[in-house]
Amino acid sequence: MSSGNIRDNFGGSVTMALFAGIAIGAVIGILFAPKSGKETRKEIVEKGERFLEMSKEGFSEVVEKTRDLTEAGKQKFEELKISSEELLEKGKKKAEKTVKKIKLIVDESKAAAKQTEDFLS
Repeated sequence: MSSGNIRDNFGGSVTMALFAGIAIGAVIGILFAPKSGKETRKEIVEKGERFLEMSKEGFSEVVEKTRDLTEAGKQKFEELKISSEELLEKGKKKAEKTVKKIKLIVDESKAAAKQTEDFLS
């Protein structure tokens, strides 16, 4: 796991803790406020709706980051795939050149051996 993933996971945990803290603080503040039951219930509903909206925004942000990371991963994979294919092709060409050189040396050696044999006969 890379440090970026750890930071992203930690950031998500901090965000969720922050949302939870805000919600708990709002509920405690409302419950201890000197208001009527009707006003308190209305305020709890409003705060709950705001918290729900903040949660949706946070979730949307996490989904968007996940999409971005997925796309970046796909792009990196394609780059690595292309690089490895290019490297493989270069290796094949170099191997072919080496094989040709070895065949040439072997053929020259055979010809020299034949000439030596003919000379000695």
